[in-house]
Amino acid sequence: MITLDYQTNNARWGWSGICFEDWESYSVVLGYLSNPQHNRELNPRSEYADISMRIEQNDRQGAWDKEGRIHYYGDLDELMHCLPDLYNHKSAGNGSVTARINSNEYIISLIEDYDFILSPRRGQTTADVFPADYITVKSYLENYLAEAGVDDTYIEDCLDKFDDGYNM
Repeated sequence: MITLDYQTNNARWGWSGICFEDWESYSVVLGYLSNPQHNRELNPRSEYADISMRIEQNDRQGAWDKEGRIHYYGDLDELMHCLPDLYNHKSAGNGSVTARINSNEYIISLIEDYDFILSPRRGQTTADVFPADYITVKSYLENYLAEAGVDDTYIEDCLDKFDDGYNM
């Protein structure tokens, strides 16, 4: 089920995850993540590829659980202005990763609710997450918003925001 709040409270680490301001900001982020041109694993040489999504199976290495992550490789000011909900829930990056957005529940929702593809890396404990096609994701979004009782005019606004995010 889609929601605006994908935060969890871990006894060891405290609150983590993503909480979206409203359905429009949710739609912008979903659109952005749905565009394969933004995915660094799919387009490693593209200047527009500034995210990757993955599930790190840290539980296989003695950690408490798996970790769904969005890695952001771009400029933090751009993240803050274009995708503020991701910016507001980021943690520090390392190496070429500018910021990490940790959220098991959100990554699982992308896979289960929008048919994003989970692709295990051979011989590793990490699995990449790749977007489903544009039409599939957008039609699921429209259906979920209708099921959530969002009125038709606001659904159209959210679908426009999805396109805005996709086309960034």
